Amino acid sequence: MNRSLFSWLALIVTLLLCFQAAPGQQTNSTTNDKARDAALRDKAFDLLASLADQLSTLQSAENRARMGSNIAGSLWPHDEKRARAVFKLVEDDIKFGLQVEKRAPNAEHTFQVFYKLRENTAERMAEHDPELALAFLKETVSFVNEYARLSDGQLLPSIAEQERQLELRLAKRIGAANPEVAIKLARRSLANGFSKDLLPVLRRSSKDKAQVLELYKEIVIKLRDADFGDWQTFQFAHSLAQSYTPPVADESTFRELIHIFVTKALAGGCGKQPSQDADQRAAFCGELAPLIPVMEKLYPFEARRLRHWAAEPDGFTVELRRAYAELNELAEDGSIEEVLSLTSTYPEMEGNIRLRAMWMAESAGDWEQAEKIASNYNGDPEVREAMDERLRYYRNFTAIAEAEWAERQKNLNNLPLQIQAALLLNLAHNTALRDKKTSLKVLAQLNGVVDALPPGKEQTEKQIAMAALYCLANSERGFAIVEALLPKLNELIAAGAKLDGYDARYLRDGEWNMTGEGAVGNILTILANNAGYFAWYDFDRAVTLAGQFERSEIRMMAQLKLAQGILGGPPKRFPNSARILYRY
Repeated sequence: MNRSLFSWLALIVTLLLCFQAAPGQQTNSTTNDKARDAALRDKAFDLLASLADQLSTLQSAENRARMGSNIAGSLWPHDEKRARAVFKLVEDDIKFGLQVEKRAPNAEHTFQVFYKLRENTAERMAEHDPELALAFLKETVSFVNEYARLSDGQLLPSIAEQERQLELRLAKRIGAANPEVAIKLARRSLANGFSKDLLPVLRRSSKDKAQVLELYKEIVIKLRDADFGDWQTFQFAHSLAQSYTPPVADESTFRELIHIFVTKALAGGCGKQPSQDADQRAAFCGELAPLIPVMEKLYPFEARRLRHWAAEPDGFTVELRRAYAELNELAEDGSIEEVLSLTSTYPEMEGNIRLRAMWMAESAGDWEQAEKIASNYNGDPEVREAMDERLRYYRNFTAIAEAEWAERQKNLNNLPLQIQAALLLNLAHNTALRDKKTSLKVLAQLNGVVDALPPGKEQTEKQIAMAALYCLANSERGFAIVEALLPKLNELIAAGAKLDGYDARYLRDGEWNMTGEGAVGNILTILANNAGYFAWYDFDRAVTLAGQFERSEIRMMAQLKLAQGILGGPPKRFPNSARILYRY
């Protein structure tokens, strides 16, 4: 590879990394902006209500359930009564879809589609009414069991595990708001084994301390007879002992948990000195190292036989390990606000907590929020310097990108068209909200590169991405591009319908399915991913444009995505076009 091309590929990597963290700040909303946003939300809710009225016109139970579930979840804050009614219709369609004959053509695919619809619908319900979600699962589980039951009467293991994981996801989601329900779900899951998701349920359900402590005791009792040779079970118990400790955990139950580790460690041969050869005993006993100081504190006589497995002190106390476990958990599953709330529980970790929250905001493209998170922190100098480094990056990003671009611009034409397009797309994205003038110049150049690409799937995908960026840069050119594309899209959809079963399964019950399957389905998915950009630039025009799709089910889905784009708030970053937003 020549040096020039290598340098360009390095630039691609650099820009892609920036792409993940970059784009835009929104200025503080003025009174007019707030009024405009409120008016747009009203229009979005009106559109959702209109789409709800049209659900009965769809012939496919899959499409009715998918669109209805999305509509009900989005409509709930505005019209709860109507949303509940739509959810009820969705339940009926999912019940119908789950009653597929095992010998029917594509039976397994059909079942999995409706099973996934059931999961996503339950999660949407749980956001608003956990009891409704549980009732929905109870009403539909018999249909799942009927299909998944084996000849010996047992459930297909994969479905049983999916059911368990679904219940735990719901328990994690609703734990803080409804600990009683969350613990009920966790207890049912515990009956079928151990899962790392039980730990967040314990922490997030802390409002009902008595029930949490009871569940904790049940977990520890079950661990007495558990096989720690099973790695998943051992890792669960290990995480429990390190991250759920007194004073949060019950002192006597915690002591019993540590005693279980002592007993199993001695029974597993950890009382013997480590040998030169790596073996299963060494792997198991070595993992116990972080717990040995706790064992020695609570059970000094027995634990002295394990001392040779202890690791060198690393400065991580039991309390610090618990704090980091909770921080990691919330950073993965929670919101920025939940992460920041940890500063009141662990004030000594405020710097690390704020850095993690800052990274979350940056990854979402909200640099303004990241700056607010960093403000007024005057603790650890190293943490403060790390924050200041990120702030300097935000403030100088446009200049850095433009300087780099000026340096590399002369070699652009020597690169393959696909790489040119990727570079230009990233640069236009990075500057769209911060430097619209530069972004429009880059987009003009990109337009020529995309036109030079061979006609086909890649060119169409780039055109859609480019159109969204024009909207982000506040240019009507984005709508002009999509308006020119729509006749071609309708032709592709018609061709896809004729090729159903050859290229991909595009249709179900005579209607287009929305799973993003096949080349045409992927193009439509990319368009759906970017709906928010068109909606926020000109909602009425975007709705009218979506109305030009010839198939009514695609027209309805496009308008649904536009409404959801408004309700999701002004776009702050350009989505990865490979991401699939259609949900089963």
